[in-house]
Amino acid sequence: MTGHGGKRVVHAEVPIVPSPSGLPTQHLVAARDGATSLFVGQQWLQPGERVLPHTHAVEEVVTVLAGEGEATLGDELVPIGSGISLFIPPGLRHGFHCTTGTLHVMLAFPVPRFAETTFVERTP
Repeated sequence: MTGHGGKRVVHAEVPIVPSPSGLPTQHLVAARDGATSLFVGQQWLQPGERVLPHTHAVEEVVTVLAGEGEATLGDELVPIGSGISLFIPPGLRHGFHCTTGTLHVMLAFPVPRFAETTFVERTP
């Protein structure tokens, strides 16, 4: 804690756990930190790895920190890479595919945990 109610999070000290899709994920800010309406985490995809199409009941923001790939947003396929953020409204089917390098993304949900995930397609 900082003494003012905030918290300093050292990424190297946060465990890496599997996400609902199985990807390595760090829960950087969550309910365990006192968050009541925010989750921030990061994930890594290796070349060729995919996150199958899925939805969340809440909105999501995904910011690409490194690597390149493609994102499916509804029926649209869009290129993603460092310096790109995606706003994903509640219920929008979305997924990801890493094409070059390690795709490193930061994600945020307006709930204090990794948002419940509903996969809508089980095969790539």
